Amino acid sequence: MHPVLEQVDWDKEAAAVVELLRALLRFDTTNPPGDEAGCVEFLADTLRGSGVEPEVLSPAPGRANLVARLPGGDGSAAPLLLNGHVDVVAAEAGRWAHPPFAGEVHDGVIWGRGAVDMKHMVAMSVATVGLLARLGVPLRRDLKLAAVADEEAGCAAGSQWLVDQHPEKVRAGHALGEVGGATFHLGGRPFYPVQVAEKGIAWLRAWADGTTGHGSIPHEDNAVVRLSEFLARVGRRRLPLHASPEARRFLEALTALTGRKGRAVLPLLLHPRWSNLVLRRGVRDPGMARLLSAVVRNTASPTVVHAGSKVNVIPGRAEAELDGRIAVGSSEAELLAELRELAGPGIELELLAPSRPPTVTPPGDELFGLLAEVVAEHHPGAVAVPTITPGFTDAKFWSALGTACYGFAPVRLEPGDPDFAAMFHADNERVPAAGLAAGLRMLADPAPRHCCR
Repeated sequence: MHPVLEQVDWDKEAAAVVELLRALLRFDTTNPPGDEAGCVEFLADTLRGSGVEPEVLSPAPGRANLVARLPGGDGSAAPLLLNGHVDVVAAEAGRWAHPPFAGEVHDGVIWGRGAVDMKHMVAMSVATVGLLARLGVPLRRDLKLAAVADEEAGCAAGSQWLVDQHPEKVRAGHALGEVGGATFHLGGRPFYPVQVAEKGIAWLRAWADGTTGHGSIPHEDNAVVRLSEFLARVGRRRLPLHASPEARRFLEALTALTGRKGRAVLPLLLHPRWSNLVLRRGVRDPGMARLLSAVVRNTASPTVVHAGSKVNVIPGRAEAELDGRIAVGSSEAELLAELRELAGPGIELELLAPSRPPTVTPPGDELFGLLAEVVAEHHPGAVAVPTITPGFTDAKFWSALGTACYGFAPVRLEPGDPDFAAMFHADNERVPAAGLAAGLRMLADPAPRHCCR
């Protein structure tokens, strides 16, 4: 641990970050509509209590973003940005064991929508900036903080707006945000995924036209049937492999953690002939198999379907929306070509909005080595692994300013803890308080190592 942090009362800081997260979870920032302003003002007051004067920047009523800066150096060294979003997806309270917006603690676990995605990172980042401000540590580069709105709906009122309207307030050399940092266990060994790349986005509409008619007389030219057959093919067939250098780095790092069988099997994931067989029989964890498949392929998940308005009328059109993700090393054009080949005649495809390409931080960057050192020191026996996330994050927009982005929102998890990755957007989202406390130390340490004189 950096020397400036050795005298910190970490029990006190751990208790404070738990209470901060619980308070954030009590703000219902479901997006849409978002309504992040109250949560952001609370964070601003929290920072002021540590002697930091943040700015609240609002693109529209009820929407708000927070930026803060601890100044350091003469401006020649590029800043470090800690960032997270405060909006969350909807939660069906009746499906939860504990209320999603109460911030309750049960058996040492903090429950609430946003505990994983991603108010825990916001709480740790605010705590880190406040701690360094109270310590009065001299910095050789600026340390910046951004707590943003609207990530769950595409970032237009959050990071995209800040990059477009206030770029100098968020410009940085490096950024730490989601998705990586939570412990995984493979072959009996812990590892921490550090996101170095994320897939691109291409949200799509598919539709089929057909002949209208009375529902009592079926006919072959049914738009609903034709579209359904296409959606079934999308759901059941894997698209072609895209073996990017980043995917190879990820699999090589995983291979190093496994035993002899893993070393024999994992490299075959990038072999077109053997990939599907390895995913079916060689990867025991179904969740890991789905993740590995997604990061090496373009994907499209049907998510919204519209057809008809009356039970006894065969409609003339059926439409669906698909969440398309572009693999690192691929493109929008390749994804559309792969889906059109799967669709065949009678199915039309179009983009719902402009696509976003994959985001990649080049290998060999200095900060990854620092994060790897922190992981090894704070969790003996653990290693940092460069990973690709199949989702998108605010890194899509920070990177437009030339920022090298890493997903590192650390939480230390034990083998018996709930599947952290499976709780993104899921029921019963929760994070262990002990894991959050360990994560705070792991996040606080790189900041002075990178920023202090």
